[in-house]
Amino acid sequence: MKYLGKLEYYLLALIAITLFNTFLGEQFASTALVNVLIAFTVIYKGFVVIDNFMELKAANKNLRFLMRLYFIIFPLMIIISAFY
Repeated sequence: MKYLGKLEYYLLALIAITLFNTFLGEQFASTALVNVLIAFTVIYKGFVVIDNFMELKAANKNLRFLMRLYFIIFPLMIIISAFY
């Protein structure tokens, strides 16, 4: 029996978070609250993808910073637009 590696656990976590976001979108009537929660999970998922799947944890710090900034700015724009 083959055991799951580190990346497989991250992949399963990303899938679980995506399913959780789908559940939130289906169950709650408050769209502003759901948008905020999903935006924060998108930030987390982006950081996981950047560090583990794109392997930028050990890369150039400026490149990693710019990629992380992308996953901070756009979800924050979603949050701002939810309250606009």
